[in-house]
Amino acid sequence: MSRNRIVAWHLELQSVHHRLEKALEDARGAIRAGKRVQTLAPELRGFCYNFCSALGSHHRSEDAEFFPVLLKQMPELEPAITALTYHHQVLAQLLDDFQASLDSADAAPRQLLKQLNTIKSVMKTHFGAEERSLNYALRVLDAPVSDAPRMFGDV
Repeated sequence: MSRNRIVAWHLELQSVHHRLEKALEDARGAIRAGKRVQTLAPELRGFCYNFCSALGSHHRSEDAEFFPVLLKQMPELEPAITALTYHHQVLAQLLDDFQASLDSADAAPRQLLKQLNTIKSVMKTHFGAEERSLNYALRVLDAPVSDAPRMFGDV
């Protein structure tokens, strides 16, 4: 993997996380405003389509492209990457459940807000774990050979 690609992944990781967190907050704000579910449904469906697509695409890209390359270069990251991949599966299920609630005729704003709060909590935990475990690795991989620590744990 080229150094330019590593830098791009590093920056994109942080950028995507911030954009997804903002989109989630926008949806939560709409529900907290007390609008009726029937009024919210088109707005939330649009949100879910965009949000779910972006998050799913981000995670599929990590699982299929980024993680395998990173593991080849830093096999010591295997436990962290296994946990991150599991988080991806949990988030995908939570987003599927949220979509099903949106499609339900009797979904209450309180239920939707509870689901979004759960998604936010898992997403925040996942993003924190991902940034802690991968940002250092990305910086090490991006460093000139003479500046890179000899082992992953060296700081």
